[in-house]
Amino acid sequence: MRLLVVAVMCAALLVPAGALAQSTDRIAILDNLGTYGRGDGLFVFGSVANVLPDAFLIMQIVNPSGNLCQIQQIAPMPDGAFLTDPIPLSGNICGSAGDYELKLFYGDYSRSSTFSVSGASAEPAASQLLENARDLVAAKIRSIEAAGTNLDMGAYQSRLNYAANLQDLEDLYVDLWDQFRADDAMLDVSPLFRPAVGAALDSGAGLLASGDIQFEVAKRIDRSVYSAIFHYEIGDTSRAVLLINDAFAQLKNVNPVKSQPRQLSFSELEETLLNIMKKTDTAMSPTVKEEIAFILARGTAPLFSDRISDLVDMLSKSRYLDVVSRKDAKLYRLVNSEWGTLRESLPTKETLDDLLESRQKVADLHAAALLIRQLDKVDRFISSDREQNSELANIIKPEWDSLTAQLELASSVQDIFDAEPEIMDMKKVTEISSRLAKSVEISDRIAEERGVRVGYFDEWNALLADVGSASTVDAMLETVSRFDASIAELREKRDPLVSLKFEFEQLKQKAELQADHKNLQLINQALRIIDAAEQDEQGSPTASKIDRAELMLTWASQVAPAIRDELRENASGDARAKAGDILQRAKSIENLAELSLRKNKFLPGFTDFTDSINARLDEARNLVIQNDLEAADSMVRELFEEWRTVSGAYAADPRGSPSGYSLDELRRIEYREQLESYSNVVSAFYNSDFEAHSQGYRDLADDAYEMVDIGNFIDAESKIASIGEYLSDHLPLKSQKIIYDISYDQERDIWTLQGTVDKQVQDRREDLRVTVYDMEGDAHSALEFSDTRHGDFFTQWEAPSDPGLYVVMLQYRDAKASQIARIADAPEDREPSEAELDSVGLARQFEELLGFIEMFGGPNLEPNPRISSTIAEIRTALANRNAGVADGKLGELEGLIERYLPVRDRAAVIEAQFDGDGLVLSGAVQKSLAFSEDLFVDIFDQRGSLVESVSLKDDAEGLFSERVSAPFGPGVHVAQLVYHDLTVTDFFTVP
Repeated sequence: MRLLVVAVMCAALLVPAGALAQSTDRIAILDNLGTYGRGDGLFVFGSVANVLPDAFLIMQIVNPSGNLCQIQQIAPMPDGAFLTDPIPLSGNICGSAGDYELKLFYGDYSRSSTFSVSGASAEPAASQLLENARDLVAAKIRSIEAAGTNLDMGAYQSRLNYAANLQDLEDLYVDLWDQFRADDAMLDVSPLFRPAVGAALDSGAGLLASGDIQFEVAKRIDRSVYSAIFHYEIGDTSRAVLLINDAFAQLKNVNPVKSQPRQLSFSELEETLLNIMKKTDTAMSPTVKEEIAFILARGTAPLFSDRISDLVDMLSKSRYLDVVSRKDAKLYRLVNSEWGTLRESLPTKETLDDLLESRQKVADLHAAALLIRQLDKVDRFISSDREQNSELANIIKPEWDSLTAQLELASSVQDIFDAEPEIMDMKKVTEISSRLAKSVEISDRIAEERGVRVGYFDEWNALLADVGSASTVDAMLETVSRFDASIAELREKRDPLVSLKFEFEQLKQKAELQADHKNLQLINQALRIIDAAEQDEQGSPTASKIDRAELMLTWASQVAPAIRDELRENASGDARAKAGDILQRAKSIENLAELSLRKNKFLPGFTDFTDSINARLDEARNLVIQNDLEAADSMVRELFEEWRTVSGAYAADPRGSPSGYSLDELRRIEYREQLESYSNVVSAFYNSDFEAHSQGYRDLADDAYEMVDIGNFIDAESKIASIGEYLSDHLPLKSQKIIYDISYDQERDIWTLQGTVDKQVQDRREDLRVTVYDMEGDAHSALEFSDTRHGDFFTQWEAPSDPGLYVVMLQYRDAKASQIARIADAPEDREPSEAELDSVGLARQFEELLGFIEMFGGPNLEPNPRISSTIAEIRTALANRNAGVADGKLGELEGLIERYLPVRDRAAVIEAQFDGDGLVLSGAVQKSLAFSEDLFVDIFDQRGSLVESVSLKDDAEGLFSERVSAPFGPGVHVAQLVYHDLTVTDFFTVP
């Protein structure tokens, strides 16, 4: 275990420091997001609290349809500031109207915001930009004249008068900023752009003051920022953001963030030192190991934390160089040669300090090896390229041969470092060219296998030719912008993912009904492609994955119309045969019902059951007449399954249900049996600890029975599950001498019991006995075992695995304690019927009204037969799945509540009237003295929740009136006035 921990810690030292310690990282943004027009440009400016070396901030924008609109990878400035590239809100994906979600990820932290696109933007024309620029420069000259004394602005005014184009005005504006920059000049910059400008100018000033940048470079960057201000102020947002992004990039390159080794904690130092002492293949001599052992023995490791950290870093890099040295690669010739010489000298070092003197040499060789590793993919691409990419390999090979010769002939590590630009360019060329060649290959394969030609095939072949004719690597790299632009355009032209998925799911249903295996195979393949693309959008896909996804999605978009047409043709030819099959199956069910009725007519509810079947068969035949064959087929299949289930119940127990069987009644029987089982387990194992929770159990059971009776099975299932959890928590018997827990491993079918007993005599093992009871109170199994000398015990055994509650009773001497093990039912793939879904909302509304009546009915509830009869009629309608009748009766019940349940008194009265725009409260209280009093009215909704508390004053005669404009949800509400010891109410309904 220690070896594993230390190995992980050593590997962690190779990870950038910030990636392991991010407790203080946060993302802040200038939330300038609001409503934009189609075609507008968007940018996001912000900062991170702690910059992580080698970490990028990832920005994603998701459009209203859930598709990925934009993804960017941003490197923050050394001070944490960041600015995104301009985000054009145009096209089908990024320009559709609606709400967009912006997500930012950095390390383990994220930030999100939203904005919306509505209508088209009014982009300024070139003439408008020119006019705006003249006004901007003129205003700048006036502000300088107003701020300064004896300033001759004539030359600048003359340049303004003779400025012929936008470039002349931009140069003049930048010169004005450069020559007359004042402390309050930032106030002239628009507030939304000002933070980004300030961050860029402040960063440049800081680098100049610290000597990290020359004056000429700082001035050039500042002038780029001034140009960005110019373009932003005249309305050219995209150009402004591009310019200031260039400034940010230059500032980052001046002083890039470098990784710093993380300081080890004391416990990590100990683990690391122990691990180092155990290794035999390190570069340490025995005397260095003795020195480390001495440091460890004296407990002075924290004093040597810097040197120990340096040692671990050096040894980690040494192990990588050992791996590299085993490679027979010409590119690593110099690294392997110098490392071989250095490796032989390291074990001869007598002290830790002497060994660490070679640390920089090891670090340089390690850095050189990592740099050369960037070419591994290039090497594999060139050497493995035989057939498909041979032309591309031949194009790149001359540049590759030149670079490899340069590296093979390198005489020092510095020669490798000097070749870094060529190495990185070669890597980029290979990646870009490989993407391009792979796209051509995929397009060609799609055309060959599926007969569909993906767009841009000819253009991409031309780009490959451009790579071949390019004379420099830079010219090769220029092709990426054209290739990426074509991929982006391809993405804009295809349908969004959500639309594609919906269309292919519809096509799949039709293909399954027609048993069209050929088209079904194509549809399933398209759905897999769409699902993979959706998963990629949630992460950070590589450029190659994005290319492939776009090509495959374009194929899916192009093949969908052909599949749709073919299925439509098949459907028209098969419709008559399919309709005949449906009608024949419907007739078969009708015949079965008629035959069964002859011998089962006098069974409870059997006639009602067959009448219901025949009525719905008539509905299915009407669907056939309306040419809705899919709905008719689905209904007939469901009716056959219902007939099989219910007739089977009649055959098994003809008179088992007094009201007869139906699908709903069978489910009621099932749920009532579960509730009866819970009642049995409570009766069998009732104890004094459960006394305080017995009423809570009864309330839960009553609610569950009510839901089952009215057919609210969706809520009944969750309520029954909550009863099981409630009993598991509160029914177990407690003992002060026994503490234990029991768990069930369903995969292994093993129960585990562990705990401890309060032993009176230590150092002696004693026997314990466990008895497992089922929900009926019958003993299922028993087990005897012993504890340890200190009272701890642990055992496991095979026990019941059927769903339900099991009471596990543990006996130790004369003490008993129990735990309840609950094995949940396997989840059933039972979809609620349409009638059940229609009635569940009505059932929930009914349950709310019952609770509301019980809470606020007062003395007017009991003697009212109209309310009681209406409640009974609603129960019957819900139980029979008659949603129309139930809905009407619920409205009638709301009216009866308003009419009969208000509590009134001669000493106080309140009236509540809702007029659509608000609630008017009025009334009066009987007063013995003529003075104004404070009155308080509480308003509750039909769930019994307090939604508003209103304080008001009456006049000297006791009259009051108040208008409440707070929003109220739909349903019945009660306004309750408490006056001294008297409570009066009035009810109102919000439609």
